[in-house]
Amino acid sequence: IGWYRHCGLIPYTQDVDFGLFAEEYDESIRQYFLGNSHVYLWGTLGLVNDSLEFRLHTGQFTFDLFWAYREDDHRWCGYQVKRVKYRRIIPLLAKLCSGDLFGYRFTVPCSPIDYLNNEYGYNLWRKPLEKNYTWINVKYHSIWDDTLWMYAIRLYTRDGKPRTDKYAINWIANQLNSSPQMLSTIRNILLRNSLNN
Repeated sequence: IGWYRHCGLIPYTQDVDFGLFAEEYDESIRQYFLGNSHVYLWGTLGLVNDSLEFRLHTGQFTFDLFWAYREDDHRWCGYQVKRVKYRRIIPLLAKLCSGDLFGYRFTVPCSPIDYLNNEYGYNLWRKPLEKNYTWINVKYHSIWDDTLWMYAIRLYTRDGKPRTDKYAINWIANQLNSSPQMLSTIRNILLRNSLNN
């Protein structure tokens, strides 16, 4: 929407979203961003086969990489609020075109107006809003159970190590809507994850 409507970034945006095909996921992508000196992996939500999202930081900007899963006549990306799983439905595009953004070429829908109408509603995307944007293509799917959601959230230090500090525990506990009694369980899982990486 920024590329098409503003010919650049949305002036008041807080992050930039990218979509990638889930079937092209490779663990080397995660490894590339862990500890990357320019754009580092701050955290992940979801699992490789379910609603995966990477949150990247430069120290100044945030980038969200959403993995798009193919299903029947569409793709979907996971959108997660606390433990609630939503799916953002994206139509299959017969072909993609190329667009310039700040001197770099990006793959874009060949019919951007149709795509934006599908995302935000017919012509609703034309009026810039600083907040309270809604997508018409986001549908409730399910709720993560406690165990899967604890494994589906990972935070990383700037040098690429799994975070097991108080901040990470409290952040994950907040995402879980969990009680203080669950903190020891979260801590144990974080420690186990850090040993496995």
